[in-house]
Amino acid sequence: MPHDNTYSTEQLLHAHQRAKVFVFIGTPLLSGFGLLTLNHREWPLFLLIATSVAMILVSYMALRRGFTGPFTVWPAIATFTTLLLYLVAFSGQEHGRALWFFSLPVLAGMMLPPRVGALWAGLSIAAAAALMLLGGPEFGTSAYSLSFTVRFVITAVLISVGMFWSEMALRRYQDATAAQKAATQAESARLKAEIARRVSLEQDLRVLASTDALTGLVNRRAFMERFSHELARSQRHGPSPTLIILDIDHFKKINDRYGHPAGDAVLAHLAQLLRASLRNVDIVGRIGGEEFAVVLVETNAEMATPVITRLLERIRKAR
Repeated sequence: MPHDNTYSTEQLLHAHQRAKVFVFIGTPLLSGFGLLTLNHREWPLFLLIATSVAMILVSYMALRRGFTGPFTVWPAIATFTTLLLYLVAFSGQEHGRALWFFSLPVLAGMMLPPRVGALWAGLSIAAAAALMLLGGPEFGTSAYSLSFTVRFVITAVLISVGMFWSEMALRRYQDATAAQKAATQAESARLKAEIARRVSLEQDLRVLASTDALTGLVNRRAFMERFSHELARSQRHGPSPTLIILDIDHFKKINDRYGHPAGDAVLAHLAQLLRASLRNVDIVGRIGGEEFAVVLVETNAEMATPVITRLLERIRKAR
C-alpha cells in the first residue's frame, strides 16, 4: 500500500469501523447541538452543522460501499473542520464552543493517512490560532487572551502528537503483521507444493515399483500380490479365478536371429494383445523374461475355456 494516499483492504476495514464509531457517536451529538442552535435561531451555525452531518453520512456510506478515492472522506473532514473553525471564531463568552476543536486531531488521525492527517491537523491548529490572535470584537468574532490561546494551541498540539504517534505505531504494527502473514502464507504454500510434489513422486515410485518398464504390465512381485488378494477374496465370496501361464515359444531364437530390440518388440506386442483381449478387471503381468501370467477374475475353469481358446487364436493370428 502507498502509505499516505490509499487504503489496503485491511486498513479500509479499520477506516470503516472507525467511521462507524464517529457516525454513531458524533452525529447524534452534532444533531443535538444543531437543534439547540435552531432553537436560538443561529442560522449560519445551524447550516454548517447540517452540512457537516450530511457530508459525514455521505462519506460513511461511500466507505461502506468500498470507495477509497480521495473524495471519500475529504468532504466530511473539510465541512467538519469549517464548522470547528467557526466555533473557534464565535465561541461565546467562556469560549466553551472552541473546545469542540480538540476533536479535529482525533478525527484526522482516525480517518486520514498519518502524514496527511498530521499536516491537516497542523494547518487547522494554525488557522484556529490565527482566528484567536487576529480576531476580536472589531471583526465581530470572539476575543481571546494570549494565555488562553497559548494553552489552547499547546493542548491541541499535544493531542495531535499523541494521536499521530499512536497511529504511526499502529501502522507499523499492521505492516509488520501483514508482512508476517504474507511470509506465513508463502511458507504454507511452499510446504503444500512440496507435499504435493512428494506425494506425486511417491505415486510415481509406487507405479515404477509395480510395473514392468518394457511392457507396461504389472511385474512379478505386484502380480503375485494381486493374485494372492484375488485368491483370498474368492475363498470368502467366490467364484474361483483361473490362472493362465503363457510362454513364448522359441523366443531365444528370435533374439539370436533378429537381435534383442526385435525380441523386446515381440514382448511389447504380446502385452498389448493380452490387454486388448481381456477385461479390465483381469490381472495381466510379466513374471519372467518371456513368461506372462493372466488371472481371469471370478472365472472358473469351465468358464475360462472359451476365453483361453479365443486368446490363443488371436495370438496365433497376430503379426
